[in-house]
Amino acid sequence: MAAAVVTPSRLTALAKARCAIFQTAYNPTSARTGAKYLRARLRGPSMVNYYPKDIDLCMSKFAKEWPELDLVNFAEAQRVWDVDMKRARGKGAPAKAKDKSQSRRTQRRR
Repeated sequence: MAAAVVTPSRLTALAKARCAIFQTAYNPTSARTGAKYLRARLRGPSMVNYYPKDIDLCMSKFAKEWPELDLVNFAEAQRVWDVDMKRARGKGAPAKAKDKSQSRRTQRRR
């Protein structure tokens, strides 16, 4: 008994039917479609759940939330003290101009 020859048109029809049954994309030219990556499970949600939530341990936020504790931010207190000492020695920031006539820029142009 001789084996039957399968025609290419029958093979393409079989491929189309297989894709319809198994719900895959019919791609006879083997073009790159990215279907493997589109089918894959999304990684974003599991990555977000893997890392813990950021806990912002900022002293100023604690002090604002619980003013009855009288918390002191030592870095801020040191900064304010340094600014006061500079101002006492005359090394602080210059006073801001209240109007245009007090501005240093307009005085230089005259």
